[in-house]
Amino acid sequence: MKKYIAVSDNHSETGILYNIYEHHDDADAFFHLGDSEFKYDDTELALYQRVKGNMDFYPEFPETAVAQFDDVTLFLTHGHLFGVNRSREMIADQAHQQGAQFALYGHTHVARYEKINGIHVINPGSISQSRSHVEETYAEIKYDDAHGVVNFRNRDHQILQSIELK
Repeated sequence: MKKYIAVSDNHSETGILYNIYEHHDDADAFFHLGDSEFKYDDTELALYQRVKGNMDFYPEFPETAVAQFDDVTLFLTHGHLFGVNRSREMIADQAHQQGAQFALYGHTHVARYEKINGIHVINPGSISQSRSHVEETYAEIKYDDAHGVVNFRNRDHQILQSIELK
């Protein structure tokens, strides 16, 4: 089973990305979904495959990315260009067009899982500034052979919510 870590919206907070990376040293990949407000080549952020958020101003950041691991494809974006505050249909459609099973995004600062038209659409929440009744979070995704789990974890790495993926 593959393990992926998704983090978003640390908004200049240093240290937390290192902390998550070190805690999950068995992960297959780490994704940062924008609004780090770091330089693209920052040593902490460089541990993660990263995309540009609406608060990231360096041109090196890609707006979107696709990550491929064996038979699992993940579409990565911050989400602001896909209207995620209103609906996640557009981001799910884009993931489908890319041949992805997953669409990972940030921007809203609210942890969320939805399955839209067969696509697992996941926002890890904000690791530094939650905008919901739930504390700051990131996502741990374990997936293999069309099943798995997404765990929303807090800054102390405790699982707050676990959702089975089918």
